[in-house]
Amino acid sequence: MPARLEIQHRAPAASIVRFDVQQRAQHTLMFVSFAVLALSGLPLRYSDWGISSWWMNVWGGIDNMRAAHRYAAWIMIAVCAYHLMYVLVKRPFPTTMVPKLKDVRDFVQEMKHTFGLSEETPKFDRFSYRNKFAYWLVYAGAAVMVVTGVILMYPIGATDSFGGWTLPLALVIHSDAAILAIGWMLIVHMYFAHFSRHVFPVDKAIFTGRVPIERYREEFPLEYVRIMAANGIRVPAIEEEMPAPAEQWLEAEEGVSEE
Repeated sequence: MPARLEIQHRAPAASIVRFDVQQRAQHTLMFVSFAVLALSGLPLRYSDWGISSWWMNVWGGIDNMRAAHRYAAWIMIAVCAYHLMYVLVKRPFPTTMVPKLKDVRDFVQEMKHTFGLSEETPKFDRFSYRNKFAYWLVYAGAAVMVVTGVILMYPIGATDSFGGWTLPLALVIHSDAAILAIGWMLIVHMYFAHFSRHVFPVDKAIFTGRVPIERYREEFPLEYVRIMAANGIRVPAIEEEMPAPAEQWLEAEEGVSEE
């Protein structure tokens, strides 16, 4: 049976449960491991910088920093493996992160709105096209970082199996991909996840699991209508603005709240 989102009425206002405990725990471990990897990896990448030498001394030397980097890498690998298992064993299989044609239409509509060509904003479901793009980007980035990281972690075995060329190539790919990932997190992810007008200065949902009901109504109107309908509440004002008959969006969609 599909999991259900609950509406919780807690001070100061009603909220909707969006993330369960497992999802929040996975995000926390991913964030912590990523932060440690960034703080320990950048000084190794730019070891000739003066500030890098100072930072290594704070960690107690380069050996401690390398050890922390490797431990954090194994934690991230474990979290990725657990998340993949978590998704694959879900019943019913989650579909809300699968890209759809609607995501393309939403992107086009948002560009029109952004550049003043339309007053209408896209109506997002549980996840917007931005959420889906970022989610699948993590899969690609994690695959690249894990493969190259394992090669660097076990250089003798890698060069014996694949040749000496693999080591310098893995080093370049690993370090450059890491810079790209850190830049993406600091600029793109932080803006949309924490600095946007809906949540500034920080989005508490990933820590509490709950989103204020008014924000849900504005940011995820299609799912909001379904949640309200499941609780016996109709929302005519939003239903009239939907790009399809309201009844279509009021039908329970498989996996609506399982992520």
